[in-house]
Amino acid sequence: MTELSEPLTSNGGRKSWDVEKGAHGDDPYFVFREDLLKKVDLVDEGLHRFLRIVDETDTAVNGFEVKDAKKQLKRHIKNAESTHRDVQATVRAVEQSRDKFCISDVDLYERRTLVQETHDRITHAKKEMNSDNIKHKMYQDEREMARRRCTSTNNTEETTHLEKENTAFIVDSHAKTSLMLQQQDETLEELDDAVVRVSHMAGNISEELNQQNKMLKDFDDDLTDAEEKLGLVMGKLAKLLKTKSKVQLGLIVGLTVFAIVLLFLVIYT
Repeated sequence: MTELSEPLTSNGGRKSWDVEKGAHGDDPYFVFREDLLKKVDLVDEGLHRFLRIVDETDTAVNGFEVKDAKKQLKRHIKNAESTHRDVQATVRAVEQSRDKFCISDVDLYERRTLVQETHDRITHAKKEMNSDNIKHKMYQDEREMARRRCTSTNNTEETTHLEKENTAFIVDSHAKTSLMLQQQDETLEELDDAVVRVSHMAGNISEELNQQNKMLKDFDDDLTDAEEKLGLVMGKLAKLLKTKSKVQLGLIVGLTVFAIVLLFLVIYT
């Protein structure tokens, strides 16, 4: 995202939503702004909860709570990103039609600032969720659990340097494998969510296609009915004019339409 330029003037503070909404009428920006702020606040709260759980508990033992907190945080981030795109789209729409919405430089700057600040908060949450500190803490917790298991299995103190190296290798391998499996589980869950979303989209598309097919069938029926009525009219007209020549009938209809158009032009010009 590009850096924001300073406004030409300042109003000494942000106006209330109700005042702005009343001033700008149907400006779509106000439909999404409050919703975005609430969702970004949920992102911050979810990040705080996730970091607290990782920092204050043994993530290897408390894996379920860590997983649940991270899953909720991802959901909040996804919802906030979706609304952020809507707000960004409204700001761009206003930038392209400022006369329509009567937006001042200060108002436009405030909107750009909101887009930038909320984007930074969302980006910060995504980075912190997968930061090196988080990975290191979880790795150390898994390593400590593996060490305890090795110690309880051997029931003896290591007496040689080789045995210590073997134990350290086993502990490290177990910790890395456990974290890799956790990452795979998260990826599979995200893939499953994507499959569900695609399935819902396919269902909606199928329903829409069925509606379109019904509309086309109705249109075809209406067209057939119109053709039948037109045939009856042409037949009656041919009977009235004592001719069955389609060329003559077409010429008569065309001249009639042309005469009607000329009449309207004479009347309304």
